[in-house]
Amino acid sequence: MKNSIGVDIGATKIIFGLLKNREVIKKKKIPTPKTKKNLIKELKENLRGLKGFSGLKIDRIGIGIPGILDIKKGLILKCPNLSYLNNFPLAKVLEKELKIKTSIENDTNCFTLAEALLGAGKNKNIVFGITLGSGVGGGLVIKDKNKIKIYQGAFGTAGEIGHQTIKFDGPKCSCGNLGCFEGYCSAKFFKGKGYSVKELAEKARRNNKKALRIFKEYGKYLGIGLSNVTNLIDPDIVVIGGGISKTWLYFLAETKKEIKKRVISPISKKYIKVEISKLGELAGVIGAGLINGY
Repeated sequence: MKNSIGVDIGATKIIFGLLKNREVIKKKKIPTPKTKKNLIKELKENLRGLKGFSGLKIDRIGIGIPGILDIKKGLILKCPNLSYLNNFPLAKVLEKELKIKTSIENDTNCFTLAEALLGAGKNKNIVFGITLGSGVGGGLVIKDKNKIKIYQGAFGTAGEIGHQTIKFDGPKCSCGNLGCFEGYCSAKFFKGKGYSVKELAEKARRNNKKALRIFKEYGKYLGIGLSNVTNLIDPDIVVIGGGISKTWLYFLAETKKEIKKRVISPISKKYIKVEISKLGELAGVIGAGLINGY
């Protein structure tokens, strides 16, 4: 098995991981820089550090990006929560500097790939992944006999669940549209209620009725969005990750209830699984490190 580096770039943090035999043997986490110049600087410095760790030969670098990509060109087309990366050839810039094959992929596609290979979806054939954090991402991995594939769609943008319309005249999203699912199921939802996710979870742990009611409302919206996905794709399993997934105790029952109510197929209602990530915050890093090498 070849050695690789995986990078998971999020709106608030970046996680780096050195992979040996599909296992992260060294990791590092930093805050996401506020400018493109500082981001590139941090990426180069941390990647060089991992490249030199333990004398391992690194065959490739994979980077998960929260946005719309032209994967063949290594180009970030649109990154709503990190707009300074719009139309930026990140893969080429880093590959030229580090002299290692570098690829980019949607961050939730990376998450879903890892969960499909090694996590909650390991024994399932059609795996849909959703990440809940500063934004909402989606990814689809399909297994057919001995083949496993990230489903990209015709133009590379399949799985963008965060930008399905939940309310046509709802609040404006960072993507420019109105009423996006992301506005109802990301950290923005909690911010709109006057809390951070962490603050509300603390209140919910103390059985605060208002906090529990807000989480229940959140779970309902999440179930609505995932019902749309289930009716369209009909996956074996939906795997939920991202920072908000850590508070699953307060919303997951409502999410499952809403899915059972809204999914049209009796067979899907009976057999679909909705589970929390087994790989945790390293899922995106592992998936990124396995791009083109799983």
